[in-house]
Amino acid sequence: MTRFPRIPRMLWLWIALFASLLLAWQKPAIAASVDNLYTVRVDRSLSAVPGQAVRTREEEIRFALTQVLTRVTGRLDAALEPALADMLENVEQYVVQSGTIDRSTFLVTFDARAVEAALIAREQPIWGSERPLTVLWLAIDDGQGQRDILAAADSSSDQSPEFQELKARFREQIFAIGEERGLPLALPLMDLEDMSAIGFVDIWAGFGAQIERASIRYGADSVVTGRARVSSFGVDVEWTLLRDGQRISLGGGALRNGLDRLADLYAAEFSTLGGTQTTIISILGVETLEDYGRVMRYLESLSILDSIGTEIDFDDDALSVTVVARGGTAVVERVLGLSPMLSPYAEVTEMPTVSRVTFEFVR
Repeated sequence: MTRFPRIPRMLWLWIALFASLLLAWQKPAIAASVDNLYTVRVDRSLSAVPGQAVRTREEEIRFALTQVLTRVTGRLDAALEPALADMLENVEQYVVQSGTIDRSTFLVTFDARAVEAALIAREQPIWGSERPLTVLWLAIDDGQGQRDILAAADSSSDQSPEFQELKARFREQIFAIGEERGLPLALPLMDLEDMSAIGFVDIWAGFGAQIERASIRYGADSVVTGRARVSSFGVDVEWTLLRDGQRISLGGGALRNGLDRLADLYAAEFSTLGGTQTTIISILGVETLEDYGRVMRYLESLSILDSIGTEIDFDDDALSVTVVARGGTAVVERVLGLSPMLSPYAEVTEMPTVSRVTFEFVR
């Protein structure tokens, strides 16, 4: 096993620069990173409400900011928060770019730094762009003898047009909710590999072991199963989260209810509140310059880290970096745990002035 020799700090800094440049083409390993949190597409067709005037540009931008506040605070009711009222009254100061894409779509991009600074000043939570990827297995019973698993794309030709349309609506609604909440969601391909691994009954009966095995190929952080019943009274969907060996009911009702609860749960886990905190991140098993470059590029990509210190220490193939992060150390540990490149090694160690989290590097 190759070990780093003791090298002067300035030389390490040159090595760090070289490694970063050498690996510039590599994408940091993380389950899901939402890149468009601060960009919103406003559907102008929704303005055409009988008896109401068409929205003005300012109203469209204000509506877009309510969407961003929901995504970034993790709160569905963020627009009703009194502390954020002045942000919605002065929306223009947060706009980076806005314009019309086509006759029915208006696009607005907001200044991420300005919005986050305003939220911190108002003591509001911030949910960064690093978010869990969730694969959804939804079993649908239309109440008329047709049953199927909702796939990312529908290729079945032996089902009624009505059932195919129902599945298309479900698919559209799921991804619309995911975009609204900033929630990375994936539907299974339901190709030959999936069909040989799992069936409708497995999902409907909640056979967790089969579902989790079938989910491995998607590299998701969490798995959610759903049972959708269609009746004369409408659609009722029961969602269940399978995570870390636990089954967590997300409730039933409308399609979006359980997904909103899922977003609320994630926001509570991954949001930060308040100022920054110094944390030492130690990663075991960093043995080569390539390892070092991959780890540093990943850390530099994290929105939760305000800065990465220059005090870099190598000891017995372990890399230790001092970082300044938003929120508590526990949130830092959860965010780092989203990367398949890192595996938690030990509990958070609380020290008199700084906390430490330790991970193992996974090749």
